[in-house]
Amino acid sequence: MTAPLYLLLLCPGALSHPTRYPPKPPAGVKGLYWDRTSLKQRIHYEVAEPPKGPSNSAPVLLLNGFGVGSFTWHRNMAALAASTGASVYAMDYVGQGASWPVDCDDGNAESEQGLRYAIDDWKAQAAEFIDAIVLRGASPDACVHLVGNSAGGLLAALLAAEPGSRVASLCLLNATPVWGSNLPGWDGRLPGPAVPRAIGRYLYDRMRDRANIAEMLEQVYAAPEQAEPLVEQIRAV
Repeated sequence: MTAPLYLLLLCPGALSHPTRYPPKPPAGVKGLYWDRTSLKQRIHYEVAEPPKGPSNSAPVLLLNGFGVGSFTWHRNMAALAASTGASVYAMDYVGQGASWPVDCDDGNAESEQGLRYAIDDWKAQAAEFIDAIVLRGASPDACVHLVGNSAGGLLAALLAAEPGSRVASLCLLNATPVWGSNLPGWDGRLPGPAVPRAIGRYLYDRMRDRANIAEMLEQVYAAPEQAEPLVEQIRAV
């Protein structure tokens, strides 16, 4: 079992739905929602279909890093669908972007009770998403290509390592080798204790400072000017 990532330590608890998110997708990319009714969650995802129509190419699922969302793949999705003839998907992990428990209320709603924002839970979300959306109606032996960046790389590797996984190939982009933390006396499930929540809100406000985000993007982008539009998008997650 992978060590849980307690998102409540890094953001203001279980936030209400963001008001500036999701950003408008580019041409060739469609934003949709998947109702994960068994867990009372609404998951935001995006898809780019090949311009020449469906083909026999296995679909592609792009898994982004922590603290961002499917918008980080906007420049890739339509181009990848056109060049491969495959449907290309990306999604927001629950607790980020526009994927949230129904009627969430800072960890106090019925849909949030016992919920944990952790890598294992995101792995379960991604596996269910593959079956319910990406490979919906496909034959039992159909598979998907996974592309994972940062924490999404770890998530992709965990999915591929599952017995009987429906993964055709794995592409890791700057994958995170270790992701998680455990706190004594708390298993990460909502509602969270007052002290970790207060610390998390303080740290989150420091992390989402515009200057801090811009500096981090400048360090990882070869052409930093290309990352400028991402600053406000990341702040809105």
